[in-house]
Amino acid sequence: MINSNHMFDAYSLGATLYMPVIHPKVPEILEGRLPSPASSIVLCLEDALAENDVERGIAVLKDTLSKTCVADGLRVFVRPRSLEMAHRLAGFRDINRVEGFVAPKLRAENAASWMEIAEGRGLRIMPTLETSEFFDPGRVAAVRDVLSNFDHKTISAIRLGGNDLLGALGLRRQRGLTSWEGPLGWVLSMCSSMFISAGYPVAAPVFDIIDDLDTLKREVERDIASGFISKTAIHPAQVVIIEEAMRPAPAEIQQARAILDKDAKAVFQIGGVMCEPSTHHNWALRICARNALYGAEAGHAIDGPERLSI
Repeated sequence: MINSNHMFDAYSLGATLYMPVIHPKVPEILEGRLPSPASSIVLCLEDALAENDVERGIAVLKDTLSKTCVADGLRVFVRPRSLEMAHRLAGFRDINRVEGFVAPKLRAENAASWMEIAEGRGLRIMPTLETSEFFDPGRVAAVRDVLSNFDHKTISAIRLGGNDLLGALGLRRQRGLTSWEGPLGWVLSMCSSMFISAGYPVAAPVFDIIDDLDTLKREVERDIASGFISKTAIHPAQVVIIEEAMRPAPAEIQQARAILDKDAKAVFQIGGVMCEPSTHHNWALRICARNALYGAEAGHAIDGPERLSI
């Protein structure tokens, strides 16, 4: 059963941009003294740092959190390198100044431990499925079953690591092709449908060809149509493309409002499209949630806020 408040509130993640925790602009972004490059950011201690920078990164994180209050509305997460590092970071006095952790390479065998760390400190978590076992629906179901033992609200979103999944096949992104036009498409459909139907918001993987914005636009439109609530960004130039795709079309808004109208008929049509409130209720809630954040009802136009280029 979908918890619509939790599911659709996750749209506020928007484009999620990973930043090395040692980036010099991080403190100013967190405090709002510089505009954030994205709706949500992840301070990364994993792939974004060289091995010899890790201890410095941990020290920088601890110092930054001790001196910084995160600006209202900015969703901030930390990505540890391992479960052991997450235990260490959870011990920081000011760790609750971030929303939670991104859990890399989550599996059924370690999922409960990640959840326990988060719940123990009142944090939230974004599990990342990015290992080769997740080509097997049984392994996806195993993770889902472990997570079902915990409060759904502890999970901000489930992230899919597209590049790592392709890497398991000895493949990488190709210019001009979306993730849906290759072997990853089946995995995206399978994983997202299994988790979304169980009430979890799911975030789409990064598109790592920075200058191919036309293909990114096609990809994120398919992501949103498939129920993804967010998408990882690799560069600030991608943020506007991702969040623009979240803006619903006027026809969708019209249909959604009609479906949610308390006096709606059991079945009716608008512009040649059948609307059936009993079937399309959750879809209509999605459209209204996206419209409130990214559409005409939002507090600003999608391209209005200044974005920081990093």
